[in-house]
Amino acid sequence: MKNSRFSAMFPDVVGEIKQGISFEEYLRQSAGSKYIIRPDKLSVDEWVDRRIEVHESNSVNFTLELKDDLWLQISEQNTPDGGTIVLQTDITDHTRLEREERAKILDRQAKIVKATLEHIEQGVLIFDADCKLVEWNDAAVEILKMHRRLARAGMRLARFERLFEPGVVFTTDSQPELVFNWASLRKNREVLRCELEAVNGFQYDVMGQEMADGSFVVSFNDVTKLRQTHKDLHQANETLEQRVIERTHELRAARDSAERANASKSRFVAAASHDLLQPVNAAKLFISSLEHTVLDKKQNSIVSRISKSFQSVEAILGALLDISKLDSGQVALNVSDFSLDQIFDRLLDEFSDSALEKGLELTVVGTSACVNSDPVYLRRILQNLVSNAIRYTNEGRVLVGVRRRADCIDIHVIDTGVGIPPEEQELVFKEFHRSDPSQASDSAMGLGLAIVERACLMLEHDLSLTSTVGKGTSIRVSVPFAEQEQLPVETMQARRGTPRSLKNALIMVIENDPAVRDAMERVLETWGAAPIIAASQEDAEAQIAELDLTPDVFLVDYHLDDNKNGLDLIQNLRAKHGPLLCVLLTADRSNELAREAQGQGVFLRHKPLDIEDLQELLGGLLASRANAQD
Repeated sequence: MKNSRFSAMFPDVVGEIKQGISFEEYLRQSAGSKYIIRPDKLSVDEWVDRRIEVHESNSVNFTLELKDDLWLQISEQNTPDGGTIVLQTDITDHTRLEREERAKILDRQAKIVKATLEHIEQGVLIFDADCKLVEWNDAAVEILKMHRRLARAGMRLARFERLFEPGVVFTTDSQPELVFNWASLRKNREVLRCELEAVNGFQYDVMGQEMADGSFVVSFNDVTKLRQTHKDLHQANETLEQRVIERTHELRAARDSAERANASKSRFVAAASHDLLQPVNAAKLFISSLEHTVLDKKQNSIVSRISKSFQSVEAILGALLDISKLDSGQVALNVSDFSLDQIFDRLLDEFSDSALEKGLELTVVGTSACVNSDPVYLRRILQNLVSNAIRYTNEGRVLVGVRRRADCIDIHVIDTGVGIPPEEQELVFKEFHRSDPSQASDSAMGLGLAIVERACLMLEHDLSLTSTVGKGTSIRVSVPFAEQEQLPVETMQARRGTPRSLKNALIMVIENDPAVRDAMERVLETWGAAPIIAASQEDAEAQIAELDLTPDVFLVDYHLDDNKNGLDLIQNLRAKHGPLLCVLLTADRSNELAREAQGQGVFLRHKPLDIEDLQELLGGLLASRANAQD
């Protein structure tokens, strides 16, 4: 069967595409249409052979160009009874719009490049692969004494040859012709570095570099003052007083460099750790799907060890992110009044099993005290202290409790562990320091107490430590009383129970990372759900329209392609389909994003995902909706 819209695509061969012809004959007739532009200049036979080859797969989806700048999206789907469904969709408007948007983006980028060039001190010339001038700045015009008629887009490199002749702009001894000869090479230019002296006495560091597409950049950096400074410093070394002054300058420069390096390190660690969370998330999802697969004893052991290793990686990345955020001052505090017992209940829930594994008694003394602090960071402080206490205690107990003072609450974490020597008690709060490495686990990187110290400093909570080798350690954190009566702030999630059934639940995953999409699909299938995988809003809408069903729950990644984000996508979906159950998945742990998601009624889960938590959340959402409908 075919419809009239299908026939209209190729009017010159419509009479040949009729009931009873084979699939190969349909391919040959359509490929012979004068309206089709076959890719790679393939012949009809070559095109038919390629189509038949890909036809063997379960589904086929590709874009085909027609004459007059028209475009089709062709989809093939094999049916269970051996038939084939072919859909031909006119996507001309969409394709043209994308092309226009790319042109706009390139135009904006060109303007940004031009503005950037004008705000730097170096003179810059940029030529394309055909040795035609593309961009320049006024600094280059001034340095090369260029006539304004040369400063035009498209001007050929040959017109600049005279500027690099000895004695014109630069002295003969500095050999300026080397720069022009380098630029005249058509490809495979090595990086050029040289120094030129202008006839007016100015000195320039010149650097030339070729790009991947054959274009190249030549920059001129004025180092006249720097060279003169070097000369002056050399002369100053003749006297002791001048040497002292020079040394002072060096120390100041080193201090500034160290501060810049530290800030750069924090930014780098934050960016690197954030980027690593995405593949770690994918790996955790794949491991979770493996855990639901029938494996032999040896394979189960290997999967278990891999899972624990990734838990360690996740813990280390989380600590690095905390350190970098605290060091860079990018933490947004949310200080409020809340009941301290909320955090204590969670601590007991989180660490009871790890204490029991080591044969330790973990005691968390309940309290009715209310404090004024950031509940998230205070909880992180106490988590690190309790984790550290359990790690370095081999027998006895770990105690968490409070003592009231006139103006504050003292929270104590006390253990009967190995203790810390006096000479190391100041060092334990430094990152990557471990007082007794033999007692630490593989995942212990010496970051826990460093995070505690930085967070306490940020919150202005007093922190102190007392310890005796062989007897144990006590760490105190002083927190102000709440300013008002008890105003509970929910900082924890409910304890996990048995996950509710997700059998046959229609769950759409919108994620631009192919590895994460694949992993999410596998995990959802192990839970008995029916996953629908999409890479964008357009893809999601197309699948919803094809199914003629609205999924039960949407799992949406925050960072999508083309600078789009998941919250905007959810808003667009809700505007078209009404209220939807949505969960936003992201590695962004900022408070701003959390508040924005909460304001839109969107559930938020951070990558790497806690698989059991996600399963319970989805089960709870579906159960709540079912109860409401009943």
